[in-house]
Amino acid sequence: MKRLSYKTFVLTILLFGGLVLLFTLVAVLISPASAQVGITRPADTIPGHLLELAGFGLLLGATLGIIYGREGLMLALLMPVLTVLLDLDHLPAYLGMAQTIRPAHSIVFVITVLAITAITIKRLEVDLVVLSATLAHMGIDTGIFAPFSPINFGYYQLDPYRGLFLVGAAVTTLVGGFVLRRRMFGTEPVRKELTQNAAS
Repeated sequence: MKRLSYKTFVLTILLFGGLVLLFTLVAVLISPASAQVGITRPADTIPGHLLELAGFGLLLGATLGIIYGREGLMLALLMPVLTVLLDLDHLPAYLGMAQTIRPAHSIVFVITVLAITAITIKRLEVDLVVLSATLAHMGIDTGIFAPFSPINFGYYQLDPYRGLFLVGAAVTTLVGGFVLRRRMFGTEPVRKELTQNAAS
């Protein structure tokens, strides 16, 4: 399995960030006024929240780095970037516009971004990082969210699901990492050996 290239690293960030902004824009355009109650986080709490997101992302990324070794460096760096980037869906509120609460913090977003990265990037380990980073972010957040945005803007309390999201992020990282490590160091040598034997 090839090491994740810088080009794929950047493309994944652009796709993820672009979809966060697209979901945010769609929510602004089609959501009813009654759902546009999103507000900005108090300014003095933003640095701490971003550090919390980045810190947990780095922890998951370090786990990937341990599992993959040097081959996993780009994946390890990708994890905290995506974990923080999901908060781009607060942008309209910071620009003084009415918006829904956390429009990209949704199941619909997760399914969409995984489908698009699977089609464009075609790297299972990238899909797993995307899923783990999104779950990690939602596990750290508190308050309410719209899990089916932008199809439905009904709000639910996030707190009861935070533990589930955090466990999901950790399990996705660990299981995905070990499965892919086996693919890297287990099946590839066997396939190579079989190819050589067939050639001889």
